[in-house]
Amino acid sequence: MIIQEFFINICIVIALVFMYLQVRWTKLLPAVSKQNSQWIDGVAGGLLGILLMYFSIQVTEQTIIDLRHLPVMLLLLYIGIRPALLSAVIIASGRLLYGVNLSSMAAVILMIFLFIGYMWLYRKLHHRESPLKSSFQMLLWSNIVFSIVISLVIRDWGTLQFLIPIYWLISFIGGMLASYLVHYLRRSHYLFKTYEEQSSVDYLTGLYNVREFDRLWNHSVRNAVEKEEALTLLAIDIDFFKRVNDTYGHAAGDEVLRQLGSTLNEVTRSFDIVSRNGGEEFTVILLDCSNEAGRAKAESIRRTVEHQEFLLPDGEKIFITVSIGVSTYPDHVSTAKGLLEKADESLYEAKHSGRNKVISA
Repeated sequence: MIIQEFFINICIVIALVFMYLQVRWTKLLPAVSKQNSQWIDGVAGGLLGILLMYFSIQVTEQTIIDLRHLPVMLLLLYIGIRPALLSAVIIASGRLLYGVNLSSMAAVILMIFLFIGYMWLYRKLHHRESPLKSSFQMLLWSNIVFSIVISLVIRDWGTLQFLIPIYWLISFIGGMLASYLVHYLRRSHYLFKTYEEQSSVDYLTGLYNVREFDRLWNHSVRNAVEKEEALTLLAIDIDFFKRVNDTYGHAAGDEVLRQLGSTLNEVTRSFDIVSRNGGEEFTVILLDCSNEAGRAKAESIRRTVEHQEFLLPDGEKIFITVSIGVSTYPDHVSTAKGLLEKADESLYEAKHSGRNKVISA
């Protein structure tokens, strides 16, 4: 019977931790600040501890045991000190709701000593051991403190010699399973976000790549049509870039591309969309921007690049220029395809009429 009830505790921890992490990563973190999310994490951990007490094992009339320490341990290991402390306070306070007696006071003292031990182990092991090794040592501390406190409260050797080994076994199994689950999910989430970012970002410049440009471009056009806003596209190409590669090497060419990407990010607005579309070709989507303002921005980019020193890997400094084609919806065209074609036509004209120019459709 005791093993069955402990198994229920483990299932509750595993299931709710899994569900909460999915909600945290997809809904919570994008919507609230890091500080507020930690408060929510602490409350969630505290509520999980109280739920575990609801499904606790009744050892005596006043004494219940469960795995309420696991949310505190997981929060401290994987999220931070503040949410772990908040959850510990909520769990300790929640235990008093079941009645103020010797067992409840012992439970509060148990939680205090557990948290102190967790903190000491966290500071000692956090930067030296993996979370799973730290989990094992925190569970060892939990079981030792629990054994001492429960022995002082029950004082029945016949009960204790059966209860304590079972508690140690289930606590280790449940704690390590929960810790492994969080560790695995965090790593999977990190890899997913990394691959997602790499699939949309140009590895060299950190700008959006052509695939992400297409997606954002279609969205920007739909948004401009729906809101009846102007949309301007800048098509940018480095003049005589092949000479840079041939004269200074491809490493120097890559460095020029990186620095130009940084420059484009600096001179455009934070909500404009800057992409590297391949080779030495770049685009800038200027949201809610008239043709006049777009031409002015293009000219500002051209002048900035013309007067910028580009530092090569060997320490040499060179200057480059860019040609820019400009097209605007709805001034010039009524479709996305037409806007791209007009920007390319304008860029072609700029390249073949002397370069280092801005030409508007």
